Amino acid sequence: MIHTIKLAAQVFVGNLPTTEVMETDTFTIELYPTFLLNGGTHFFLAQTLYEKKLLTYPRTDSNYLTDDMGETATDIIKVLCEKLSFMEGADFSPEIAKVLNSKKVSDHHAIIPTMELAKADLTALPESERNILTLAGARLLMATAEPYSFEAVTAVFSCADHEFTAKGKAVIAAGWKDMERLYRVTLKKKPDSDDENELVLDVPDFTEGQTFENPAAKVTEHETTPPKPHNEASLLSAMERAGNEDTDPDAERRGLGTPATRAAVIEKLVGGGFVERKGKQLLPTKDGTNLVCVLPDSLTSPQLTAAWENNLTQIAKGNADPAAFMQGIEAMTQELVKTYASVLGEKQELFKTEKTELGKCPRCKSPVYEGKKNYYCSNKECGFTMWKNDRFFEERKTAFTPKIAAALLKSGKAKVKRLYSPKTGKTYDGTVLLADTGGKYVNYKVTISKDKELE
Repeated sequence: MIHTIKLAAQVFVGNLPTTEVMETDTFTIELYPTFLLNGGTHFFLAQTLYEKKLLTYPRTDSNYLTDDMGETATDIIKVLCEKLSFMEGADFSPEIAKVLNSKKVSDHHAIIPTMELAKADLTALPESERNILTLAGARLLMATAEPYSFEAVTAVFSCADHEFTAKGKAVIAAGWKDMERLYRVTLKKKPDSDDENELVLDVPDFTEGQTFENPAAKVTEHETTPPKPHNEASLLSAMERAGNEDTDPDAERRGLGTPATRAAVIEKLVGGGFVERKGKQLLPTKDGTNLVCVLPDSLTSPQLTAAWENNLTQIAKGNADPAAFMQGIEAMTQELVKTYASVLGEKQELFKTEKTELGKCPRCKSPVYEGKKNYYCSNKECGFTMWKNDRFFEERKTAFTPKIAAALLKSGKAKVKRLYSPKTGKTYDGTVLLADTGGKYVNYKVTISKDKELE
């Protein structure tokens, strides 16, 4: 059957403004995929550069410089063009005015290198510090470069009452993206570029209302994929945006936490055992999932933060009573404790430490677990126990580790290096054998050859 495809095309010519100068969240978000630095590490390194007077104050939520910093920014950019390898030979005329706006600077201006860079030897800095300083400089250069201009095309094809859409774009002027490309080339690890994830369509010269007779077609099958787990950068970005739609535009703080605390919040969750790192991913642990399940929705929703920020904004404007705000928080706290204290008490079982099974008991085949002083059979009627301070291991100056215990339970023997011989005063490599006779205490032997056993 022959079908006619009719085209409706939309063409948009736009500019992607230059990227902004760095503030704390952007700093962390860019550092993670580029250098795999988590928030805690990057703060430490940025603070070190600040103390060396090579970087401005690293805890800020501002993307701009103050209006009186135009000359300073110009001088710093001149130094960057001389110091950064990817700017060698570049003919660059910065548009400084784009990054100056005192109204958008809060306590501290955006993060940029200082003029001390002119005296510094970049090669003498540790690589991690050099990477951070270079990134901050590169962002200042890109922020003052020309815009990235492109032509975007959306083509909608109609066929047999069905519509199919294809999108593409053609670059008119690369602008600051050219500089970004040069910077990325210098990196040892090449981070994923946004351009690589865009659908690029080689768009022919379409005409509105154009028809195509009997085009070739094929059917393909695809499966949807679940959202990817968060990494450091994506979680920080989500925290920055959380609750923004419910927050007063005039609120001083938006999102969860502040630029100076968001990375520390993630580290605290990791340290507390509620989140774990697996490669690049941040995943909730069993305790983390259980905690979210038992807490009331009002405490886990970013709308609570938004509501408080809105109240604080009204208080700052003189439109709300601070005493009433504090009374509301006190009343909410009392109500939460009254309502949920008994519920949380009942669910403490969810947060018990899970025991790791080392192996099966050689007597009754029940699981064997590690205790503070021993490795014990979970069947209380069995009585099988291997003591960590057993004289056999202490005489041989060897720690009775879980690894040795697991090997003994699995095969009745464990290879151990540097066993001490009380007779010779020397060490040797041997195989410890489990010699359990079913009595109160477990016995062991050690062999160093096929035909010789040492008690």
